[in-house]
Amino acid sequence: MASHSDVHALPGFVAIDALSVLRGGRRGASVQITDGYLEGQRRVLAAVDLPIATDERKAICRESRRIWEDIHIDIDTLTEENLWEASVRFRRLLRRLPEVRYLQRHYPETCVVVPEWLRTSSEVRYGARVYFFADDAPDPESILEENIRAVLDESRGPFERYQGSLHGYPECCIDFYEGTTRSPETDPESLSIAPLEEPVRDDRLERGSPLSWSFDEILRGFFNDPQSYAFFAHEFYPEPGGETARRRGVEIYETLADALPESLVRDYFRFNFGWSYLMAKAVRHRAEKTPEPGRFGREHALLYLPLRIVLELY
Repeated sequence: MASHSDVHALPGFVAIDALSVLRGGRRGASVQITDGYLEGQRRVLAAVDLPIATDERKAICRESRRIWEDIHIDIDTLTEENLWEASVRFRRLLRRLPEVRYLQRHYPETCVVVPEWLRTSSEVRYGARVYFFADDAPDPESILEENIRAVLDESRGPFERYQGSLHGYPECCIDFYEGTTRSPETDPESLSIAPLEEPVRDDRLERGSPLSWSFDEILRGFFNDPQSYAFFAHEFYPEPGGETARRRGVEIYETLADALPESLVRDYFRFNFGWSYLMAKAVRHRAEKTPEPGRFGREHALLYLPLRIVLELY
């Protein structure tokens, strides 16, 4: 059975996501490579007085961000051939990113980086996602094929459903997220976190520095609600009140608690909810930026550190 030493070099929240895959709790996990992910890590690492342990990571994040900012992908005409050609070029660049190489080097099973395309009403945007699998890994080309088909068909739903299956999400949660009609009044992100948002101390998030507060002070009594266990993965929006997600979360909680300090596992679940909570607020306000490390409290920043450093703090 996999242990924390198999993923201890990865960023904390990524490592725990990946560990749940290695221990059989989920089919796969992933992390989106963004400017915020790279710069956020660098800032958190810079704040830790452990130069021997963090200098390499800071350099990797800094160089990866420099390369990332220099990447520009242009598609003259939106055709399947052009998207595939752009994907091949883009993936070649992504595989050279120091951060991608670092993640692949420190994950013992299948770790692949795949371009990610999103079609909006006015443009086609591009990004990148690193996937972590154990036994049941798809070909990167299969992921790209599903994504490109969704872009050409102007239908994001089938690709979101496919991604949900790659991450091992319960079918009911995939149905909920993909089937919820978006409107100015409602969205799946807000509906998902609504049953658990009452204990959140927004005043501590919005005034001064959220880093002044711990999860206990921002999210008091989170585990009093059994649905807290439904937030068993990063970037996941469980069906509100869904029993399947809750049961899956309890199983993942228990298998992670066999490999990690239980206090860290609890903070991982609160980290996941906090990220989803902040993203739901961003969606409501039509914001596109992902939450910065520490935006939901001290532990929200700490879990961007390599897991081996996080473990020293628990």
